[in-house]
Amino acid sequence: MRTKRTVEKQWKSLVGMAGVVIASILCSMLLLMITGWIPKSMIRESCVESGAYFEEHELFPLLLEGQFNTRQDNYADCILVNILYHIDKKDLLRSLIKASYYNPELQSVEVSLAESLASDKTPDVDYFRYWHGGMVLLRPLFVFTGIRGARIILGVVLLLLTLTVIALMWKQKAKTLAVCYFLGNVIVQTWMCAFSIEYITTFLLMNIFLILLLLWFPHRTDTGSFYRRVYAILCASGVWTCFFDFLTTETLTVTMPILLLLVLRYQAGELESVRQESRRLLCGLLCWGSSYAIMFITKWLLAVVVLGRKAFGEAMKAAGERIGGAVYLGNTNLDPEASGMQRFLGAVIRNQGSLFPFRNTMGMGAAAISFLAVLFVCLALIYLFRSKQFDGRLLLLILMIGAVPYLRYIVLENHAYLHYFFTYRAQLVTVTGVLFVTYELGIRNILRKKK
Repeated sequence: MRTKRTVEKQWKSLVGMAGVVIASILCSMLLLMITGWIPKSMIRESCVESGAYFEEHELFPLLLEGQFNTRQDNYADCILVNILYHIDKKDLLRSLIKASYYNPELQSVEVSLAESLASDKTPDVDYFRYWHGGMVLLRPLFVFTGIRGARIILGVVLLLLTLTVIALMWKQKAKTLAVCYFLGNVIVQTWMCAFSIEYITTFLLMNIFLILLLLWFPHRTDTGSFYRRVYAILCASGVWTCFFDFLTTETLTVTMPILLLLVLRYQAGELESVRQESRRLLCGLLCWGSSYAIMFITKWLLAVVVLGRKAFGEAMKAAGERIGGAVYLGNTNLDPEASGMQRFLGAVIRNQGSLFPFRNTMGMGAAAISFLAVLFVCLALIYLFRSKQFDGRLLLLILMIGAVPYLRYIVLENHAYLHYFFTYRAQLVTVTGVLFVTYELGIRNILRKKK
């Protein structure tokens, strides 16, 4: 039975996590307000420069010929620039909540942006279902540079954060994980994030939270108190991920921290039973998911207050579309509609296939076989060369956290089916985890025998 002291600790922990969520929401809104006060005149030149850039480039170009994994998304960034340009200081709160931009029906987004920059246009599309937290980064940067400069600056920041994570892993004797994390970033083409603001925000957040955990882990006193702090961090992670992200690789800000802690505690000999560790894993996912959902609902409720009840209905309709909306087997809605099974399998397999550099030449069958073949080889190496001290807990727990991206693809199958060219990067946790257990539980034993 739980003691009174244990119950008090749990309540204190819950209150603390609620405080973290509320503080994070208020801080994010304050940042939106502060950056929203930047005069349009100070960012106009950068917006014009960015508008010219978008007109000169395709919306979805391949940066490396024949490599589908290098598909850039100028479309989303163009809309974000359109939104931040139309923020109105005279009615700042309403303008930030509406997140409106100018885009007449049947007109391409880069043409609409150019027209709105050439002469004052009234924004005619409300995009209130997301927070558009990227404006917090772009509006200050646009005082000094346009979209190309902003991408370079944020790309350099991402590189420095990633190298810091790897260095801290190395310092804490997690050298295998450091190498696997580096290889994972190579495989999911993380460098592409430097070419799209839409792609980069979750990777920035992920690395920031990994750094926090790496700095705090050596100073833990006991597992219980440490995990209470971890849950608070994941609550903050959920809020800030929802604030910045457009449903790209949002799960990375929870799955990679959980994977990191599993490996660090395994190396420290602190892993407990699968049941206990599974509970911690699920609690971490629940903390992150709850705070993420609260942040989403907060935006919708604010939209209802500012725009009326119709706004909530539109937001729910958009959410339903991403869960079970129609998808087509071709590039237009004139092509045959995918069946339920085609959509279900496609949501997963199209993302799995994008991990391979020859994705352009692969059909659904080839993608599925390639993924399963690699996974089979990794598991075979573990099985054939496992040691007498083989720890199945680590393998099972890492496979559990590695499965989270696929659950996400299934839940939001419409979105995952259509946008797999960037959602596939959420598999960074799967790739890193599988590489780690393959070496740690299999290949390392081969090398030891050779010595």
